[in-house]
Amino acid sequence: MNLVLEDLLALLATGLIPMLRISAMLIAAPLVSLDAVSLPIRIVIGLALTWIIYPLIELPQINLMSAEGVTMIVRELFIGVSIAIVLQVVNAAIIVAGHAISTGMGLGMAQVMDPSAGTVPALSSFFVVLSTLIFMSFGGHAILFVLLLQSFELIPVGAQFDIATVILNVLTWSSMVFLGAMLIAMPVMLAMMLINLSLGIVTRSAPALNIFAIGFPAMIIAGFILVIINLPNIGYRIEWLWLEAFERVTSIWLVP
Repeated sequence: MNLVLEDLLALLATGLIPMLRISAMLIAAPLVSLDAVSLPIRIVIGLALTWIIYPLIELPQINLMSAEGVTMIVRELFIGVSIAIVLQVVNAAIIVAGHAISTGMGLGMAQVMDPSAGTVPALSSFFVVLSTLIFMSFGGHAILFVLLLQSFELIPVGAQFDIATVILNVLTWSSMVFLGAMLIAMPVMLAMMLINLSLGIVTRSAPALNIFAIGFPAMIIAGFILVIINLPNIGYRIEWLWLEAFERVTSIWLVP
């Protein structure tokens, strides 16, 4: 009986180590970090992933209450959060793109409460929903699981790595917030700029024309038409951002 109890305690102690990395990623990763995904669901997902990954990895025999064990716990949490931050950059880029297009259309005041980002423009919320559908359509959830398993191969439990290099790579990748937003919003923004220029010429030619009564409705209608026309391009860019994020997850541990 004592032997079985000791084996069970050892299993729980060693199983806790990979669960730390998985749980840290689930807390901050897109989709599963939403308020709609309750804490019990995250716990069940974390336990299920740990149960699947546990037999596939080698775990060191370290006393978790020692200084080395505490250091390993902090390191595992850092790895999980780093993976989640890399993926959250995609959501941030999509929200910034929606904000830029909404401002150009005159919909900057039309805001909704998004559970993943707080109060954001309505168009940003639409892009986030579109991004979620694209993520699920090409199997992003399965790719995320594979990347999580690969992280245990690239950085085994208890292995040493350069934290400064990881932080530098994550900060470098964060520039994709602005680059990705520009790639998504640029076609619509350029077209909106030409429409604004045309309205300015019309106002200059006919000063008696009430530009506020004509310009705002025209900008909103034109903005929606342009967004609908550019939806295939926007969807392609969002998919490209997700794939780039997945590739970056495997390289943030490498020296640039």
